[in-house]
Amino acid sequence: MASYFEDTIAAIATPRGAGAIAILRLSGVDAYTIAGKLLRRADGAALSLDDSHRARRARLLDETEGRPLDEVLVLPMLGPGTATGEDCVEIHCHGGAFLLDLALRATLAAGARAARPGEFTQRAFLNGRLDLCQAEAVADLAEAGSQAGLHAAWQQLEGGLSQRIHRLRDQLLDTRALVEAHLDFPEEDLPAETLRELETAQAGVVQEMEALAATFARGRLAREGVRLVLAGRPNVGKSSLMNALLGRERALVSEVPGTTRDYLEEPLAIGDLQALLSDTAGIRVTRNAVEKAGVARSREQIEAADILLVVFDGSEPLSAMDREILEDTAGRPRLLLRNKSDLDEAWSASSLGATSRLLPVSAKAASGLAPLCQAVLEMLPAEGETVVEKVVVTRARHHEALTSAGAAAARAGELLSAGGGLDLVACELQAATAELDALVGLSTPEDVLDRIFERFCIGK
Repeated sequence: MASYFEDTIAAIATPRGAGAIAILRLSGVDAYTIAGKLLRRADGAALSLDDSHRARRARLLDETEGRPLDEVLVLPMLGPGTATGEDCVEIHCHGGAFLLDLALRATLAAGARAARPGEFTQRAFLNGRLDLCQAEAVADLAEAGSQAGLHAAWQQLEGGLSQRIHRLRDQLLDTRALVEAHLDFPEEDLPAETLRELETAQAGVVQEMEALAATFARGRLAREGVRLVLAGRPNVGKSSLMNALLGRERALVSEVPGTTRDYLEEPLAIGDLQALLSDTAGIRVTRNAVEKAGVARSREQIEAADILLVVFDGSEPLSAMDREILEDTAGRPRLLLRNKSDLDEAWSASSLGATSRLLPVSAKAASGLAPLCQAVLEMLPAEGETVVEKVVVTRARHHEALTSAGAAAARAGELLSAGGGLDLVACELQAATAELDALVGLSTPEDVLDRIFERFCIGK
């Protein structure tokens, strides 16, 4: 079997399904040779691929039978000035699913191997085109569903996070070098002035790591979106409110209690962020097995929510179930919504006896929705601050590495202050550096890399 640098991979790089254009990508040492077997000029002559990064028209042939499959646009690119750092060829075909399958089969028959998920980006990482944070940002950029998510991914792809990590790493290495230099001369103590400088520098490193790790609260919301869950008893208007927020009839609405038997999820833009809005089955006691399962799933969604939107019917007196739901959700990030505000009020805000914010809304009249969205933004970390133009941590892997590195660096600082052994200080500094190395991919184990890239799409 060919080793990594000896084989050439191929994949469809655009989404499956009929479309005007689709792109077939090849990358590797034989990309030009394989493409040359399949491409011809209109007169049947061989197609020259010598002029790198210049597109030209061609006919794509079936490699086994030699018959034309499509008229295509070809973009040959010589490495290392490519996305992967290797020779690459992109073949822009018409976007029919059947045609693409034939085109991919032709490249495989001509000597390419089918690419694994994320393998193009993995090769860019292994060839030094991107570090690991930047490689993950490629996926985040393609999957961004909001302005905040797009900006956060772009900042990481541009190297904003990596630069800060490398700067912190250099500071740790400087301190470690000085400490280990003194280990060679155990009879000489660190000068008091040098010790104070090291303690000050170490405290600054720890503070910056903690501040960067703390951005994960905002960064996660930018990347993944805010999980909003509509909760309440049956027939308070949760499904109607979901439809009003989405601006379309997504959820089935009926006066019959228990119409919603399972939760529905739909993306919703709120400010610069994307939210995932869930409509849940009404919370109530029931003997119906299907509805009971729906209620159980509702409680799971409630537990997973970033913010709960607890809905009450403002036109009817509060029920025992309303008060039970109010008590069950106490202490959770939530907004209380008095729906049907276009009708006469059957109870006042003081009836709830709760400290959470109460907002009047009307799903039927589509009123109160803008204040509701603004209230959601105000509940987010840093008072709803967006991540535009900021470097933030967006992945749990980054957050965990920074947290561990910060803890090790803090222990090193404490040992310096307490007059602990310099060998112990050096060990803690080494542990902190190792965490940062793994974060940007300087020393990440192969199995960890595989887990990271296998979550990417094929062709990316």
